[in-house]
Amino acid sequence: MPETAVTSNLWKLIEPSLLLHGDDLAWICRQQEGRREVQFRQIHQAALVTAQKLRKSGISAGATVGITAPNGPEWTVAALAAWRIGCMIAPIHIGNSDHDIAAQIDAVKPDIMLVHGSGIVHEPRMEITLDAEEELAAAENAIAAADDPDAVAARLYTSGSTGNPKVVRLSHGNLAANVLAAVKIQRFGPGDRFISLLPFSHAMGITANVNLPYYVGASLVTPKVLAASEIVAALEEEKVTVVIAVPRLFRNVMLGLEKKFREGGKGLALYRRVLRASPSRLRQILNAPLRKRLGGRINVWVSGGSHLDGRITRFYQELGLPLRQGYGLTETAPLACIQENFDSAPESVGKPVEHVQVRVNEPDESGQGEIWIKGPNVMLGYEDPEQTAQALEDGWFKTGDIGRIDDQGRVTLTGRLKRLIVTEAGKNVYPEELETLLERDPAIKEAGVLEVDMRPACVLAMDGDDTAGEARRVIREFNALVSAHNRISRIAVVEELPRTPLGKIALQELPAIFEAHEIGAGGN
Repeated sequence: MPETAVTSNLWKLIEPSLLLHGDDLAWICRQQEGRREVQFRQIHQAALVTAQKLRKSGISAGATVGITAPNGPEWTVAALAAWRIGCMIAPIHIGNSDHDIAAQIDAVKPDIMLVHGSGIVHEPRMEITLDAEEELAAAENAIAAADDPDAVAARLYTSGSTGNPKVVRLSHGNLAANVLAAVKIQRFGPGDRFISLLPFSHAMGITANVNLPYYVGASLVTPKVLAASEIVAALEEEKVTVVIAVPRLFRNVMLGLEKKFREGGKGLALYRRVLRASPSRLRQILNAPLRKRLGGRINVWVSGGSHLDGRITRFYQELGLPLRQGYGLTETAPLACIQENFDSAPESVGKPVEHVQVRVNEPDESGQGEIWIKGPNVMLGYEDPEQTAQALEDGWFKTGDIGRIDDQGRVTLTGRLKRLIVTEAGKNVYPEELETLLERDPAIKEAGVLEVDMRPACVLAMDGDDTAGEARRVIREFNALVSAHNRISRIAVVEELPRTPLGKIALQELPAIFEAHEIGAGGN
């Protein structure tokens, strides 16, 4: 792996690896029309030629290059080409509605759009292609942009889960710092295969599924579709070793395994007790069939993007599957904390990564307060100066997350400031904690908690014939277990909860959904 400090732009961080691993597979694309393989050499050459085409079209350093393409080699060629000539990328999430796509484009106002497999209309535009042979010689001789780790590398449009849009400005240094921190935590290399499950239009996808694997010379696998059966097939058939995904995937895998154990007449709880009492070598033997079902070679599972229930972490740990939880935000490029060595505190998000500081601002008597983050990964700012002034203070980013830090430096999140419900009695209710507890009932696919009349209410996603009756049963049992101020007052039931592209609940849509689907009181 080439060793490069955060003193260069992303092109110069990644290019040595593209050259070093030229004949190796960069991509395995599972497509409906067949399997496609792409070498690192092809990526490098196509990026050089695309950069030269951008220059010839009048695009120069400091311009904004929009990207509308599905996850795949063409997307990465566009980003690398832009970075080579000192441009900023502005990825457009093509899975959004036409209205949201228009809002993204209007917010970032790209100088040119690089497109592949997209019907988005924008002028000027240029098709991304991997065919680079004819124009390669001239492109190789072109001079790359000067090193400047403080230059803007990406302008990322984010409305988060609350619907409050911002454009985040991440520097080359921000994104590079994340890559260099990741390789200090886990040894990645050319023998690894990452599966691409995260949208490249988000910081998590850019870091975990583009910059990191390219830097270490690992391969990327794209499934045909993001369906459970195809993902499992890709894990096994392509011998995937690294899975970085959102909590929803890991919860669904857990529920699927529990279902298979029940259907097979096997006691999962007994099996897990046997595992806990077994020597490590015996655990490896007992877990071999399970690991084979999930591909057989996965040695890294990382969850990020939103909160992961500690029960899910324990489930994977007890089955010998190395799941760890990370934490960060778009504004931190995104990684800030991660569990190391499959942390003994599964509810935590681990410790800060190298060169990153985390503190609790103005903690209350229980040690909880707003999480602030400082380090080389923290954004340059938002495009709106007022938003930047509200979010940054002396280099510290105010995350809006509520949490605490234990005596070993491990961070545990308990909620979001903007979601905090304060009851008439002045009691604090943390919706995220209630959602985690509700989703432990097998009848609940997903839960979204919101404030109605200064009390917690919820929208439950369920399947079945008598969802109303089941929902009332779940809430009766839930309310019998929790403190009075945490009891659910009213319920709504739907088939699915609305989600952001990164898999978080679209919180801004919950009130309207609740109003349209309420079934009545939750009971006490």
